[in-house]
Amino acid sequence: AGLGGSGEINLLITNEGFGEPMNVYRKGKMTQLNSAGLNPRKVNFYLSEENPSARLVGQRTVWDWPFPEAATVAKHLKISGDSNTGMGTAPDVWNTILNGLVAIVPRPLWRSRAFSNGLAKFSQPLVYFTDRFVGETHAMRIDVTSKKGRKVTAVQAHQSFRQVVGQSCAEFTLALIKGSKGEAPEGQPVSGVYTPETMFEAPTARKHILDRLLRLPGTLNYGFEEGQSK
Repeated sequence: AGLGGSGEINLLITNEGFGEPMNVYRKGKMTQLNSAGLNPRKVNFYLSEENPSARLVGQRTVWDWPFPEAATVAKHLKISGDSNTGMGTAPDVWNTILNGLVAIVPRPLWRSRAFSNGLAKFSQPLVYFTDRFVGETHAMRIDVTSKKGRKVTAVQAHQSFRQVVGQSCAEFTLALIKGSKGEAPEGQPVSGVYTPETMFEAPTARKHILDRLLRLPGTLNYGFEEGQSK
């Protein structure tokens, strides 16, 4: 929840994404799927019932959406299996409406800036109004499974989507500025254009950015869990 507070641009990006192919990996090779907005499934956005996100977010419906990480992270890690990305919103009625729209609106129309932007402008007041009742809680979950079945799950949750968006952009920019001045942590590139997984590949650089982002005021909980895949 919280797209209403982050402005029309995020609603526009969400709408335009429904017209784009999903760049994902299947058996170690990148492929494209026209499944954005489809394949709804349930995901738990908590590791323990004691996590604040268990109560505030809990289990939510998510559906395919073309986040670039499904391809860029998979390529960076040289995976041999599959990659998937998805998103969802709250309350669940928005998921139902979006799934319905994706089913009836042709994908080329979603790629039209006039259509997607017009829909964003129309829905922004409605989303903003809804957010006043359901809040702006943001949560993210990442699952990684090794060839031998070892699984690592990471969950992070924050009380304000707009703060997470703003702080993430600011931290990435600050890291680039420090890199250009030679003040970056050891192993971080000094300048250029990078994806996060490339820029913060070095353990020292990754620890530094995670420490800063996870101390952001409003963070509800974060953590990692290891186990074996079922």
